[in-house]
Amino acid sequence: MKLFKLFLCQCGVGRTDSIDRSNSSLLAVPSDIYRYSRSLEELILKNNQIKELPKPFFNLKRLKRLILKDNDLCYIPNDIGNLTHLNELDVNNNGIQGLPENIKFCKNLQVIDLGNNPVDAVPNGLLQVKCLTSLALNDTNIVELPSAIGNLNKLVQLDLRENMLESIPQTIGALTRLEFLDLGGNHLESLPQNITHLANLEELWLDCNSLKRIPSEIGELRRLEILDLSDNQVEHIPDEICNCVSMTHLTLTQNYLQSLPANIGNMKKLEILKMTHNRLAELPASVGSCTAMTELHLGENDLEELPSSVGSLINLLFLTADKNRLGALPATIAECSQLCILTVRENLITSLPADFSKLSSLTVLDVACNRLDYLPGSYRELNLRAMWLSDNQSKPLVDLQEDTTPEGVSVLVNYLLPQAPPDTEEIDGFGNTGMTSESESEAESSPPVNYRESKIFFDVLPKESQPLFRHPTPTPKQLKVLKAQRTSYLSQENGATAVPVRPAPGLPAMDYDEDEEEESDDPDDAPTSPLLQNGFRMSADRPQVTSYTNPLTAADVSISLPGGQTKSNELVLDTNRGVTGTAL
Repeated sequence: MKLFKLFLCQCGVGRTDSIDRSNSSLLAVPSDIYRYSRSLEELILKNNQIKELPKPFFNLKRLKRLILKDNDLCYIPNDIGNLTHLNELDVNNNGIQGLPENIKFCKNLQVIDLGNNPVDAVPNGLLQVKCLTSLALNDTNIVELPSAIGNLNKLVQLDLRENMLESIPQTIGALTRLEFLDLGGNHLESLPQNITHLANLEELWLDCNSLKRIPSEIGELRRLEILDLSDNQVEHIPDEICNCVSMTHLTLTQNYLQSLPANIGNMKKLEILKMTHNRLAELPASVGSCTAMTELHLGENDLEELPSSVGSLINLLFLTADKNRLGALPATIAECSQLCILTVRENLITSLPADFSKLSSLTVLDVACNRLDYLPGSYRELNLRAMWLSDNQSKPLVDLQEDTTPEGVSVLVNYLLPQAPPDTEEIDGFGNTGMTSESESEAESSPPVNYRESKIFFDVLPKESQPLFRHPTPTPKQLKVLKAQRTSYLSQENGATAVPVRPAPGLPAMDYDEDEEEESDDPDDAPTSPLLQNGFRMSADRPQVTSYTNPLTAADVSISLPGGQTKSNELVLDTNRGVTGTAL
């Protein structure tokens, strides 16, 4: 019998190396897995409702990978020390408050994910697992990182994001193999100087802290590729940071920076630079040497100009400089042939570079809330999918019409041009405006904008200098209603009793109330008639309508005015009598 069982094992019958029961709504560990205690190496039970691990569970002594994330576990029993072959333990997003001391017996443990648990301290037993290469303690309640963290000198990844750490021990410098360090979302006010001993560090996340300065020794991190310092209180970036020649992503958003290192061009591999929401008054000219750059974000600063060297960024795809004080864009920007998105809204720009046609890749242009009088004529050669000229613009693209400046330059205009400067007066709850004395003086000294009359005509009452609006040709059904309206109107105007008729379907309607038919000396108070539904308007003394024929004929309306005047078709206008009309 023993020989038969041995034969079955050798043939693979009754053996399995991996079991995955994820997303199975399990309330407990399934008992059938215990039959594989001699062979099971991987067990995945994530996203269930398991609340505890029973004692037989820890007889799975050959387990190497145990995934229990997204369950309802409240604790891990001391028997976890029996799993001496365990390489990876993932208990992310449970209710675990800590790990037992016996976790130190898991000598082969390399990866532990204890994130998103109510852990208030780094487990002491965990600090004795010398083989750890990846430790995740993010989104917990840890308030202090023990100095013994330096014992884990094989760590490659350390995630401490979203905790309550106020300081980092100097022993962090002992983690010389560390490549990834995330300290974002804590309460750090400073960094230990020997953080620069992390010579292999490639990613350093320090966002959402209270950092006020960056140690100059950061320049020793020659392998650093990603540095995120956003949402801090940093006022100065040391020049030594430009020695991080491997840097590809530098994020400095939401700080108090007034300048960048002059030699930032040394970062030849820099691809993304984010400087949004600072106090930057000038962009170093050396930025043009960062020829690998694809994204440059400069919004909400105090920039008055961009250096002409921006045109050297031949790989630039996105350029944003919203809410600055830019008066113009450098002409060299047309050399950024790969530029896809250009957004410079809420600046003081009065004109755009004429040689826009070179921006063959440009798809989105946002110049809303500036002081533009027109767009360059080369706009026609662009392949834009969206262009924004106004905050309340309803369409991503708007029609443009050709015009000529007094200097004879062919330009493009529409009803959104010229642009009015943004309204900076915001009224608070006490009735005061948000303008300071400085901004008021700037507003007074700003040059006046020469507003052009709109070149686009809409469906409004026609002016004397505008063409007439023609409604769509009525359908046969509408013609019948028009005929009834004509009869009612002629009867009313000639003294007969008016017969109410319903408006023609599909034609613009009007409000008409017989109770308001009172004589008035004010021409603006003159009553209207149902014929307004057909695009005809009269005011002041009522003229005598002598004929009203099929609206498809050439002369469809004839009107006899006081004084013997007769007008038909087209526009009826008498400035003395205030009579106006529009052809149907």
